[in-house]
Amino acid sequence: MNAQYEIDLVGYRCPIPILKIKKKIETLSKGDYLHVKASDPMIKVDLPLFCKDSKCRLISIKDEKDDIIICTLELI
Repeated sequence: MNAQYEIDLVGYRCPIPILKIKKKIETLSKGDYLHVKASDPMIKVDLPLFCKDSKCRLISIKDEKDDIIICTLELI
């Protein structure tokens, strides 16, 4: 069964969110999901680029209330 993990990056600014995501996915297994909560709007640009060059697939990015961005990745 695939595991689901969360990482809260609210308050961090570029490039810290991507660096923390990279470190976290190194500990996960293929098929696992990582849900990211962030507040830096640059994650909407940086995360798709990061996923192109890494072992993860971006499933969704959506804006929530209070300038929070929720992203979901799947490790491939």
